[in-house]
Amino acid sequence: MSQNKPLILVTGATGQLGTTLAQKAQKAAHIQWVFCSKEDMDLCDTKQVAAIFEQYRPDYCINTAAFTNVRRAEEQPQKAKSVNVDGVQRLIEQCNRHNTCLLHLSTDYVFDGLQSHPYIESDSVNPINVYGKTKAAGEQLLLAQANQYYIIRTAWLYAKAHGQNFYRSILGKAMAGETLTVVNDQVGSPTSTDELADFLLRLIEKSPPHGIYHCAGQEVMSWYTFAKAILKAHQLNVKLIKATTPQEGLKRPRFSALGTTKII
Repeated sequence: MSQNKPLILVTGATGQLGTTLAQKAQKAAHIQWVFCSKEDMDLCDTKQVAAIFEQYRPDYCINTAAFTNVRRAEEQPQKAKSVNVDGVQRLIEQCNRHNTCLLHLSTDYVFDGLQSHPYIESDSVNPINVYGKTKAAGEQLLLAQANQYYIIRTAWLYAKAHGQNFYRSILGKAMAGETLTVVNDQVGSPTSTDELADFLLRLIEKSPPHGIYHCAGQEVMSWYTFAKAILKAHQLNVKLIKATTPQEGLKRPRFSALGTTKII
């Protein structure tokens, strides 16, 4: 361990999960933290990634950096691959070189959404869009090459206080008095960044066997039902209209709730 305290390097530090981890770090004096934004460490820059690892020699790397815009991934598949696959390859190489355990965030979008009960860690992946395919490819790299790793799949991630996400979007529009139209035919597991950050810290603390883990909210619901719950929690009374997903060529899993069978 680094100076008797584990050192954790966080990539994608300005995203909503990275921001939540930074908040948790203020109360975790037993851990050393290094937070790297894209400007500090671009996963597409081999030399920059190597230099950061050489400088800090982390015990753990939490990779929250990803190309997550599902629509843009269809339009720019090479860009999505450069971060979600090639960037992960660079991290694996440096983690193996420096004996670093890699905690890599993945997604419910590695599944096709065709089953009607929550996906568990051992279910076969079958992504149906570019984003899901690049994230699945990143997972395969870890499984084949990483010496020390955890793959943590999560779903429908949101922070209540920061970031761009469904929760804050619905809340902002409702507070402005807007009528809301939300799809009711996509079902998943809304997950708070607080819950996920705590899960990551438990993984580090308890060191369970390496492999794939799911961390997702316990409630299975549609986007419409989630919006309804947000309005109820804030006692907001605006018009909420059910809709179906437009047939626009972009495939999204219709059911991608995650089961959390591995308890840590």
